Amino acid sequence: MTDLDVPGTTRILDESGEIVGANNFTLVPEPSADPEDPLNWSPGRKRIQLACIVFYTVAFCFCTGCLAAIYEPVSEATGLSLADLNSGVGYVYLCLGIFQLVTQPLALSIGKRPVYILSMIGCAGYPFWITRIKTLGEWYGACVYLGFVGSPLFVLPELSLTDTFFYHERGLPLGIYVAATYGGALGSPILSGFIYSGLGWKAPPYFASGGILLVAVTLLIFLEETNFRRVAAPVVITEEQVANQVGTDKNVTRHSIAPVDEKAADVAIDHIDSEHIVKAYDRLVTPWPGPRPWKLLTISPNAGGLMWRGILYPLAMLRLPIIWWCGVIFALYQVFYNGMVALSSGVLSVEPYNMAPNMVGLTFVSPLIAIIPGAVAGGYIVDKFTIWQARKNHGISEAEHKLKLMIFPTILAPFGLLMIGLGPYYGAHWIVFVLGEFVLTISGPLATLLSLTYAFDSFHSLEPDEENRNGPQAETQHCGPYVQAVIVMALTITFAFNYVITPWAFGGGFLVYGTTAAAMATVINITYVIMLKWGKKFRKSGAPYYRKIINW
Repeated sequence: MTDLDVPGTTRILDESGEIVGANNFTLVPEPSADPEDPLNWSPGRKRIQLACIVFYTVAFCFCTGCLAAIYEPVSEATGLSLADLNSGVGYVYLCLGIFQLVTQPLALSIGKRPVYILSMIGCAGYPFWITRIKTLGEWYGACVYLGFVGSPLFVLPELSLTDTFFYHERGLPLGIYVAATYGGALGSPILSGFIYSGLGWKAPPYFASGGILLVAVTLLIFLEETNFRRVAAPVVITEEQVANQVGTDKNVTRHSIAPVDEKAADVAIDHIDSEHIVKAYDRLVTPWPGPRPWKLLTISPNAGGLMWRGILYPLAMLRLPIIWWCGVIFALYQVFYNGMVALSSGVLSVEPYNMAPNMVGLTFVSPLIAIIPGAVAGGYIVDKFTIWQARKNHGISEAEHKLKLMIFPTILAPFGLLMIGLGPYYGAHWIVFVLGEFVLTISGPLATLLSLTYAFDSFHSLEPDEENRNGPQAETQHCGPYVQAVIVMALTITFAFNYVITPWAFGGGFLVYGTTAAAMATVINITYVIMLKWGKKFRKSGAPYYRKIINW
């Protein structure tokens, strides 16, 4: 096995990568000649797709966080304790992790678009349910329901983006998606605090439901299907075709056709035949045809074999070390985010701060601003850093290159947690707590983005054996079972920790919470050094087992 046969080791530039032009990328995955291939969509068409995914993500996260800033009044009105409310959120995370094993293969069977739309419609019922809860069982039931209808959240958007964007340009779209998950959850308490002050605790859920239905209509009109059966074949681009594309894509010019270095063309790119390599200057760019809301279903011919494989493959992949590492990193910041939300209402609404619910909600502006450098700018930097590292490595990108950026969460997260814990313990000004939220939220989205992209880079290029390339095995691999495995592990850990957040922070004291959380963050984050050193070995040794699974 050569280096380029190791999954996650990818040539994205010519061998002379240190001196090639900025647009001389090898397109991975290779686009087809079909104008409807999502990889061939124009930049504007891709941006519309990204916007739809962002709307979906923000709407769901707004729904889950609509009570975050008003836990105290909700507790008084329903008789549920803060511990009950927090544990219910844990059930949401558990069900998000479990039920995506069903909704992911369903999205491959009938299309991603209908799953998005049905998920939004289903989420619209949750706010009406929670305004009528009177018992703990009803609260848990509502949370399980939300986890089911929202189960596409943590996997389906990521796969939609990898359907649409090439390897070297995924970081920014994924960063925007991660920002949307945090932004929706953090923006919700800001609005709900003010809505509660004027209209009572039931009003924020009703507003959330209205917004969700509006997003459902938007998706029905603008969201496109990205399920596409791509047959590996050379894309033949004539000079006349290229000339016709001038003005459609700024990267394509009549004079940009250049001979491919024969030596570089001899190198296999993630099992793509060298004669089928497509360069960035050969892109076939297709415009957006406009809304097509009537195209609702895209039934797969392999639908019958997708469902059981979609459940079994991710569970079988849980033995891979890379899955474990990505899952633990993802879970770590979900736990800290939930802890931050739980502490906000419980700390700032009582002595010595005594903030009203609308003011508690307003403090979430701090972490909301932090997602810009943490996820959006972080995604842009990840893309640029990937290309820079590939240039230094003779045009070859390693999956571990991005993990060097984990140095920032490793340093910042413990400081943020210490500020969140020690500020209230010593009775410091509330700004210490709020700045701690800011620092922690810079770290969380960036670490989440890096863990997800590492999982994608490590396993996304693998394909079943030739005889299974057109069967349910290949479609299940396109379902992203590696990300499903990461999410199952991460959200199960998050569920378990939601039971201990309240006693950890309020029972053990803020000093204990701040110091132990900072220590845990340091110990877990620093393991990225292990992945830098042995990650490629894990990828190489795990590839035969992974290929065995995806050929079942």
